[in-house]
Amino acid sequence: MRTYDDGLIVVAHRIPARVTPVSEWLAEVADRVVLITSEEAGPGYAGQFGEVIPVADYSGSDAVVAHVDRLCAERTVSAVVHGTEDDILRLARARDRHGIVGLSGADALVFRDKHAMKAAVAAAVPTPRFLAPAGRADAEEFAERAGWPVVVKPRLGYGSRGVAVVHDVGELTAQLLGHDPDDVLIEAYLPGAVHHVDGFMREGKVLFALPSRYVNSCLSFADGESLGSAQLDEHDPLGQRLVAFTERAVAALPPTGFTPFHLEVFLHEDTEELYFCEIGARLGGGHVYETLTLGTGVDPVELWFRDQAGVSCGDALVSRGPECYGWLLVPPRRGTLEEITDMRLPDSVVQHHLPVELPAAYPAATASTDAVVSFVVRGTDNAAVEAALHECAQWASDALRWSV
Repeated sequence: MRTYDDGLIVVAHRIPARVTPVSEWLAEVADRVVLITSEEAGPGYAGQFGEVIPVADYSGSDAVVAHVDRLCAERTVSAVVHGTEDDILRLARARDRHGIVGLSGADALVFRDKHAMKAAVAAAVPTPRFLAPAGRADAEEFAERAGWPVVVKPRLGYGSRGVAVVHDVGELTAQLLGHDPDDVLIEAYLPGAVHHVDGFMREGKVLFALPSRYVNSCLSFADGESLGSAQLDEHDPLGQRLVAFTERAVAALPPTGFTPFHLEVFLHEDTEELYFCEIGARLGGGHVYETLTLGTGVDPVELWFRDQAGVSCGDALVSRGPECYGWLLVPPRRGTLEEITDMRLPDSVVQHHLPVELPAAYPAATASTDAVVSFVVRGTDNAAVEAALHECAQWASDALRWSV
């Protein structure tokens, strides 16, 4: 852990205070914190820090980085703290510019650029064939060698935005036209279930890992289907294989300070071999945050923020509790949600998010994390959790009344 006796702590974080009570986590140093946040989250943080700077279009604007650069130029900054995917790379590069300790730009890029991360781990763990194509002909040649279908995705994307499974040259051409030529990856398609492993790492070592299985897939939103996840049982042999796989992958990547990670792994349906999909040096999306907290009794983002800020060491002893948890995201349809006809939720639900005001109009989902309603459920084991997720999906199908 780094210890800072003085100096400004710059925190860039767009998540609202009701979800992440950052002022409680950093209470000892709140007067030294400048929080850069979204306009929507700003009022919830007002008066809790030395300064709160709300930014319009937080994820898409250059204003966040401009504020960080200004603060570093004007004052002594001891730490720059980040928490979400959209901040990892841009804040790492800001640290480099100003000589601030923490994740560097070069190392952060390996956890953001899917081509770089796959190249880093390919010698350590099985990885689907992949290519950053120089052009259409390059991509077509790869697809013919790898075999159709293939997957096209942005190298720096997240939330499954812009990811597509393509089955022929026509579809491939259309997909390539929709991508920045410098931000496109093509890889072999692997049939089978996708799993994810969430936990903490430091200096190339896995400190804790909790494996889960997705219910449906991260592309289910495109078909209007729910995305869910259920933690595996503690002694599940597949879970033990996933943890060992994670340890090999993390050891092959750039060493980091104390950092949560989210790794996605394919289980090939024919060979049952595990293949690397991607890894992020941050918490997973959906309700991974909530289920990891419930499953361990430890708030992973609190540990991470306090470590980044130099307040305390993040390497707390973390272990699983006796129960399993899972989550479900029900994507919106293009249309109007008129009403919810039944408010009696399944008994397994421990947290839920429902629309506040109805009727409400929605566009179709564009990312795996888009949800009109969502659930966190508890069960005695993986089978109970998966059954609970299917019950929640059926509830949503029955209770949500839509019109076009």
